Amino acid sequence: MNLRPKKHFTPVKGWMNDPNGLVFYKDKYHLFYQYNPYSCEWDHMHWGHAISEDLVNWEHLPIALVPDENGDIFSGSCVVDEENVSGLGSLENPALLAFYTSHHTETNREEQCLAYSLDGVNFIKFNKNPIIAGSANSPARDPFVFKNKILGGYSMCFTIETSVLFYHSNNLIHWKKTGEFILPEWSFQGMIECPCLFENSGKFVLMMSMDIAESEYNKFSEDVMPHNRLMQYLVGDFDGYTFKVSQIDKGPLLVDNGSDFYAGTLFSNIDDIILMAWIGNSDTCLSIPTEEEGFKGALTYPHKLSLVETDNGYRLHHQFYPQRESGSDTFINEYISSDGLTSITKCGQ
Repeated sequence: MNLRPKKHFTPVKGWMNDPNGLVFYKDKYHLFYQYNPYSCEWDHMHWGHAISEDLVNWEHLPIALVPDENGDIFSGSCVVDEENVSGLGSLENPALLAFYTSHHTETNREEQCLAYSLDGVNFIKFNKNPIIAGSANSPARDPFVFKNKILGGYSMCFTIETSVLFYHSNNLIHWKKTGEFILPEWSFQGMIECPCLFENSGKFVLMMSMDIAESEYNKFSEDVMPHNRLMQYLVGDFDGYTFKVSQIDKGPLLVDNGSDFYAGTLFSNIDDIILMAWIGNSDTCLSIPTEEEGFKGALTYPHKLSLVETDNGYRLHHQFYPQRESGSDTFINEYISSDGLTSITKCGQ
């Protein structure tokens, strides 16, 4: 029996978890991901790499980033330096910058690092890494970099597990801390991973993945089965320095109610807000024996996100993207996150 999904991205072989560095560059969608090419278990993190013209059909490329003396290559994001503020490319051939966390397996030191590419395939690690230093046994990971329309330049957010730090840079190399976001009490509390921020409908949305304790299960709504690894979001404002909650909700808002939706992140350098996440973080999914076929892990079909105003406040609206209407490729599906507000117009296989 063939257990490899037809509509969800999977690695050719080995272990895969978080999607990383989603970006549109040189007329292709680039997908990087946490990858262990040596076995079907989590270890020896690399960045795997694939490209697509339509977000449906993917071409696997050589591994983009491999572990080095600074450690394994943990999650991060990519931006296209169109104005060449880093000086690593040119206006005629902008560099693709990959921001990632190096995790030293012996000291547990986590630092933010940079690599760049001029062709979208071959990457050079910045010779002055780390760009944001860390210390032993101090978690600090998963940098998400985005344009700062208020201050100019760029902002970066990453997690220190109990909160989210914000940094700013004018050249994508030298960074200065600008703020820290701490979760409100009514949201899910626990270990934070993979934060990302976007603007829509005049508001900002901060999404993050969480590993929560059973003591938090009373915060789930009645229509959701409690689970410990999830993605939540908060609606608020961004002043150029840090994120601040402006919508006070009765309880946490989930990006997706399912138990296998984690470490989601967004494509950069496109107008639409397109999310992909890891499906494979629950005990149920991890028990599926795809090791017999040489791989482990899958990603969601891409979701187009928007923020809509409902009677209960702002909520995330999802659409499968791209939408396909004919035969077995039918994938027209949309829903609104949280509060049981669900609208499915058509759902394919």
